[in-house]
Amino acid sequence: MERGKRMKYLQAVVVFVGAEAIGLIVFPVLSRRLGPDRARGWDTRAILKGILERLVLYTALLHGFPQMLIALGAMKLGTRLHHEGENDISNTYFLVGNLLSFFLAIVAVIVTREIWAP
Repeated sequence: MERGKRMKYLQAVVVFVGAEAIGLIVFPVLSRRLGPDRARGWDTRAILKGILERLVLYTALLHGFPQMLIALGAMKLGTRLHHEGENDISNTYFLVGNLLSFFLAIVAVIVTREIWAP
């Protein structure tokens, strides 16, 4: 890989990590405000799933595949279909959390594209 491409991807990694650092601050606040009472601590599995989700979305949008927004939305909705009475997670918490997650990935793409612009 040529030096210019390596530098671009290094910049992309820095932007993504910065967005994730913001997420590590914002998501616990969201959880405290809207989440279920049991979700007060750090849930490592949920954090890793969120990072993976945003990484997939970030990479897809950065390389011109906006259809991934539809695919992720469908997957998230499909995994959410269950008996509502068995779940402590409110629809508001679910919606706001997902919108915030998508927003972080989209803003990271915008910042990266601005850095990459000639």
